[in-house]
Amino acid sequence: MLSSLNAMQRGGVYILSGGVISAVGRGMKPGIVVDSVDWNDIDGLVDAMRDNEVLTHVSAVLYAFGLMFVITGLNSVRSFVTDKGLVGDMVRGGTLLGMLSLFIMALIEGFDHMTIRVLNDGIGSDSRVLAEAMQSVKLGVVLIAWPVLYASIGVAGVGGTRLLPGGLHRGIQAIASLFMLVTAVLLLMAAAVDSNDFWNAVSLITSIVLAIWIITLSHASYKGKVSASTS
Repeated sequence: MLSSLNAMQRGGVYILSGGVISAVGRGMKPGIVVDSVDWNDIDGLVDAMRDNEVLTHVSAVLYAFGLMFVITGLNSVRSFVTDKGLVGDMVRGGTLLGMLSLFIMALIEGFDHMTIRVLNDGIGSDSRVLAEAMQSVKLGVVLIAWPVLYASIGVAGVGGTRLLPGGLHRGIQAIASLFMLVTAVLLLMAAAVDSNDFWNAVSLITSIVLAIWIITLSHASYKGKVSASTS
């Protein structure tokens, strides 16, 4: 079935599938819904992970696996766009930076696996301190990786508006792309706030806008309304 689709259409399938899988994995993570804790409460997060070992391992695998699907989808989009001008540079550059950000976020899921191993095997002179240090490093990477991801998606989207015909599809993409750029700035601001309420609120609203954008772009792609070049 996928072989009958063009690169842009396949990319939409991969991104949509990966987004669902990674969202499930994210929601399953201890400290999010199960034994929910504030993001500054690293001690509470480690306790939640230790008390839900199987869930920690499963959620990390699902989250990383879903992100890999999204990366594959973005790569398909890069392959589809052949524009040699500024539009092509923005789309290919934005998707490439987004792929790198997602890869880093998938890679650091290994910290969750190692946190459980450190606690169970008593690795290090103080396994508890080591586990908390790993989760602190992971949080620091996430706090910069997400804004970079949204900024790169916004840049790619702004450029990609030229590849869509005028009307509803282009309008939604333009608004969503600008929203992603604003979100990148807001998340950088949220990283300096003591509570994670602001971050969660911005992320939730942005996730809804992103979902609407993906559905709209998938529909445009399915209808053959997305061009590979402006020429």
